[in-house]
Amino acid sequence: MQEEHRTVEETDSVPGDAHTREISWRVHPLVENWRRSVLLLLFLSLILFTVYSGFQSIVVLLLSTILLVGPLYKYFLPFHYSCGIESLIVSACCYKLERPWSMFRSYYVDKNGVLLSPFAKPTRLENFRGVYVRFGKHPPEEVVNYIRDKVNLESQHESS
Repeated sequence: MQEEHRTVEETDSVPGDAHTREISWRVHPLVENWRRSVLLLLFLSLILFTVYSGFQSIVVLLLSTILLVGPLYKYFLPFHYSCGIESLIVSACCYKLERPWSMFRSYYVDKNGVLLSPFAKPTRLENFRGVYVRFGKHPPEEVVNYIRDKVNLESQHESS
């Protein structure tokens, strides 16, 4: 699938049900991609075994585990996405992010999800200020259509 970028100005029409319904789904890459997960866990186990063999210290092993597994929290934890009437909510066990639809000015679609950007034009800050919404097992067309409708609807409210 090709990467697609849309800004608010490129809209044609806004369907009527974009402001009356909500969609939500759960994404858990560890469970959804079991082959990749098995390979990842074997690789991490091999690295941690090597670290323990080299240092013979539980403290170093625990520190290494935190440093290796910590940055992969988006892969290990299930995330719940809720596209509400007023805002987008992304939550995990110890994490909750809520952003109003009016914050987003453009979006990028790729094969795994949608990057919602607060900028109208492409910039390097999008990856840090934007919100990435993964599809998971949810139908990508429904998510993309809903996001497109909400971003377009909010832009029409702002221009009025």
